[in-house]
Amino acid sequence: MKLSHITSLGCGLILALALGSNRAAALPSINGGINFDGTATTDTGSLATATAFTSISNTFVDPNTTSGSYASVPPMTSVAFSSFSFNSGSVTPLWSFTSGGATYSFAATSIFINSQSSSFLNLSGNGIASITGFADTAGTWTITDTGNAPTFTFGSGTTVRGGVPDSGATALLIALGLLAAGLGVKFYGRQGPGPLLAA
Repeated sequence: MKLSHITSLGCGLILALALGSNRAAALPSINGGINFDGTATTDTGSLATATAFTSISNTFVDPNTTSGSYASVPPMTSVAFSSFSFNSGSVTPLWSFTSGGATYSFAATSIFINSQSSSFLNLSGNGIASITGFADTAGTWTITDTGNAPTFTFGSGTTVRGGVPDSGATALLIALGLLAAGLGVKFYGRQGPGPLLAA
């Protein structure tokens, strides 16, 4: 098989892969943030000695705190939070809700106790954000509780900073470059060496 034929075949295969990659990477990453308010109870009835949330209730989207991929979520939208142990390591889902036909959720993959006293509790961690029509994207979460027993004021925030997907553009550029090279080889084979090479 001639070199020009091999090059053209390779270009065709790479171009097909590029177009396939473009379709596979079509889902955008999640970007933005969202905050929630509500109430919570703990296993010991105290923030200082708590090791778990036994309930997180009356939670809703905090007005004027949504941005990016969450910007279209109406304020006061009801949100379901999972109760969890602080040493469980993960919570799936940490929270979830439905709005505008799309399901929003966040799975915590780590849990850290940053501060704990009789009147203040702060947890945080990493996790994975999910929204219908978007690619799952890594993010971070926080939970802060204040007040007095038995029911504490609950606040939570989630921030996601996804990258911009390549959408196959790099592979497409490579394919076009090889295609040009293949055409050059084919043309060179038909015309013979140029004047400088012939000399």
